[in-house]
Amino acid sequence: MNGHSNYSNTRTAVQRKQMHYSPNLLSTLNNAIDNRKIATIEYDSREKGVTMREIEPMAIVYKERKRHLVAWCKLRNDYRAFRLDRLNCIKLKQEEFSRRQDFKIDDFQDDPNASYEEEFEEEA
Repeated sequence: MNGHSNYSNTRTAVQRKQMHYSPNLLSTLNNAIDNRKIATIEYDSREKGVTMREIEPMAIVYKERKRHLVAWCKLRNDYRAFRLDRLNCIKLKQEEFSRRQDFKIDDFQDDPNASYEEEFEEEA
C-alpha cells in the first residue's frame, strides 16, 4: 500500500513541476490571439534578464516539448517565440492589430527536419 501511495505522490509532483505557468495565462493568450489584441508582456530571458515587450500574439505552438507563444515583437520588428514558462505577466490592450499575411504557423511548429535557428529567433 505504501509503495503505491508514494508512486501516486511522485506522479502528482512531477505533473505540477512540468506546468510552470498559470492556466489563466493560456486563456488570456488565446483571447489575445482570437481577438487580435496587442499585448504587453514581461519576459524573463536568460541572456537579457527581464524585458518588457509590446507584441502581436499569433499562435501557441510546441517547440522542443515546451509551449511557446509566437508573436510579432515590436521591439525586434520580427517574429519571436516566447517560452510560456518565462512569461512573468501579460496585459492586453484595447488596441487591435491586423493579421499579418506572411505568418504561417507551420514555420514555427516542431519538425524534426527543420532548423529553427535559421527560421526564427527564440527569445532565450
